[in-house]
Amino acid sequence: MALSKLKELIDWDYDFKNEFQNRVKKVTFVIDAWESPKLAIYKVTPFGINCNHLGEQPPLEMLEAAIKEQEVTKEKMYKINQELKVWIENNILND
Repeated sequence: MALSKLKELIDWDYDFKNEFQNRVKKVTFVIDAWESPKLAIYKVTPFGINCNHLGEQPPLEMLEAAIKEQEVTKEKMYKINQELKVWIENNILND
């Protein structure tokens, strides 16, 4: 996916509680902590969801800090915090 198109589709405030309602094409960034915390891109379409870990990862301490700010979930998927958003903008989305 082209970087410009990706930027247009980002939903920074994606809510997992409404994951299966109003599924329009969008992407967000999440922390996938199933095995160990990894930053992932979470792609939502009307037909399904795809989660892929990013090749470039922020420091583990940043991921762990963001997880600690949230309730533990059985899915082990967590929202990013402001610090990770800035990291993504500077390291992944920079032109």
